[in-house]
Amino acid sequence: MEDLAVDKIVNTGVGLVRPEKVDDMYEGLHSHLKKVGIDGVKVDVIHLLEMVCENYGGRVDLAKAYYKALTASVRKHFNGNGVIASMEHCNDFMFLGTEAISLGRVGDDFWCIDPSGDPNGSFWLQGCHMVHCAYNSLWMGNFIHPDWDMFQSTHPCAEFHAASRAISGGPIYISDSVGNHNFPLLKRLVLPDGSILRCQYYALPTKDCLFEDPLHDGKTMLKIWNLNKFTGVIGAFNCQGGGWCKETRRNKCASQFSHKVTAKTNAKDIEWNSGKNPISIEGIQVFAMYLSQAKKLVLCNPNENIEIALEPFHFELVTISPVNIIAEKSIQFAPIGLVNMLNTGGAIQSLAYNDSNRSVQIGVKGAGEMRIFASEKPRGCRIDEKEVGIEYEECMVVVQVPWSASSGVSMVEYLF
Repeated sequence: MEDLAVDKIVNTGVGLVRPEKVDDMYEGLHSHLKKVGIDGVKVDVIHLLEMVCENYGGRVDLAKAYYKALTASVRKHFNGNGVIASMEHCNDFMFLGTEAISLGRVGDDFWCIDPSGDPNGSFWLQGCHMVHCAYNSLWMGNFIHPDWDMFQSTHPCAEFHAASRAISGGPIYISDSVGNHNFPLLKRLVLPDGSILRCQYYALPTKDCLFEDPLHDGKTMLKIWNLNKFTGVIGAFNCQGGGWCKETRRNKCASQFSHKVTAKTNAKDIEWNSGKNPISIEGIQVFAMYLSQAKKLVLCNPNENIEIALEPFHFELVTISPVNIIAEKSIQFAPIGLVNMLNTGGAIQSLAYNDSNRSVQIGVKGAGEMRIFASEKPRGCRIDEKEVGIEYEECMVVVQVPWSASSGVSMVEYLF
């Protein structure tokens, strides 16, 4: 496989700090960055050490020296693990780098255009990036927390990328040109205080597409799942249109496969018992499924499928919420979240049912249009103990949540 970065290094050469001086390099670099207010760094092209090790004790000795120095410097200057690893897909990193580095790239670069010159690469390469990140996470997620890389908010497929980052469980960062930003899209990812609604786990492909080809079989949709505190989420992406070619040994366009694709999903596509904070669905008979792009709510039993049809490089995010019963009145209830945010269910920070006064309290992080499913219209709603108006449409309760400047979290109480 050709590698553009490696090709450039072979053609032009690269400098190397000798292993006995690498401590001084990291100390000088990182101490300066910390002094000017930088609180984290990204270390790129980590696998390069394998290419320049011959005259410096071999791969193992050179890697030990570099990772030891990097680990010590990160612990000293960046709170122990304030570093992102990139192009680190090598054994040395997995054994040595992960002592301090907990966050690493799991895919190729975000290519805004095809470096080989294919004008359609602005589209099909985005599907490649997404598929590589999802499937590589199956293995690399056992060593590090997966990072799906940056993207540009003004790219033709920016929303496609933004949707995947919103539920990836990793960081969100962009590589926009200064002054050239899509702020309406960024506001669907980032809250006013700069924080994000990050999932509790890391995104993985659903089991039914593990051994399929979501890049060039013309029929398979990439589906990924993740967990929030009280809801699950499914991301469906039509990535068909290009990928790895065995003959040319590079990624290339396969436009013959780029057309509308249909897929099915249900609540069991989510592995609810995963991570440190699994969600119990024992006894749950119904799930509320909110489709963010279609802006509709569907009620399904655990095995009941919904069908999603997507044009090439389009997506759908499905927030899936277990439906509970409010005692005495037998009212069905399920939180959905802030529908103006891409990770809708990530806004729900707390959830408490009070059967004695027939109320539900939800801690909501963020601002905007909050929705819940309720089989009956509430008799009232309070936000931070103040009465507010509500709308009730198609079994969804809609309320506008203001930004809470103090903590970013508002307490929304529904009275039945």
